[in-house]
Amino acid sequence: AVVSTQSQEEKEQREVEEMKSYKFRARPPPNSMFQASASNGVPKKKTRKATKAKTPMALKRKAVSRSGMSKAKNKTSNNAIKRLKALPLPDLKKVFEITKAEMKVTNPQPFSFETKYTNPVEVRKRLLEEAAEKEKKMREFKARPLYETEGFKVDHNLSKSCTKVEPFNISKPNAYQDKLLKLNETIEKENIDLQKKREFKARYPHVIFEEPFVPEKDSRYCKIEEFNLHSERRGEERKRFDMELEEQRIMLEKRKKYRLRLCVDTTA
Repeated sequence: AVVSTQSQEEKEQREVEEMKSYKFRARPPPNSMFQASASNGVPKKKTRKATKAKTPMALKRKAVSRSGMSKAKNKTSNNAIKRLKALPLPDLKKVFEITKAEMKVTNPQPFSFETKYTNPVEVRKRLLEEAAEKEKKMREFKARPLYETEGFKVDHNLSKSCTKVEPFNISKPNAYQDKLLKLNETIEKENIDLQKKREFKARYPHVIFEEPFVPEKDSRYCKIEEFNLHSERRGEERKRFDMELEEQRIMLEKRKKYRLRLCVDTTA
């Protein structure tokens, strides 16, 4: 019997056909999902507590600082030296005697509600009349008295003198020349300052007579130790992985060959 094995192209074509013919079928959701409970289902809406108003941190700091100042003032006042004021000794000759309180008898007296509680309508009318009289007095116009003019004289010496008219020239003939002179002076001063700045002034060579700089070796901050690069470790791991893949590939080929032999033997 002849055993026909599929080629790589035939396998790929079969996989493509299976992928095209595949249809997605969703499973129905469980009923317990829609039944709200403690363990599963849609959770119930939680009612949140209302937010409580709180004072901001700036006001709290002010209150704390004020309380601290008041406490400090109390401490300073308490730390002050207090003078002891002792009470005087009692007079031992005078003996305290308990006297009985005299019981007063209430005497009945005649009274009437007419004198105590007057008619409220009449009281209201009287109060309204008093308020109207006060308003009339406040509406009355009261002018202030005039100042006394007798003996008052105007001091004419305080008045300022008038401005005197003098001739003047708005346009000066030499104004432009004066500006040019000032501008030339400023330019000359700037050039002199720049020349002074450009002049080379050598400093005294202290470095020639001093000892050269020699760096000191300090073992506290740098220590030479052996280390392994991360790339080397990854390279070793990759080699192991490739070896394992190769072993798996060899094992699969051996199994295929063994299965083919069994099929040939059974058919024979």
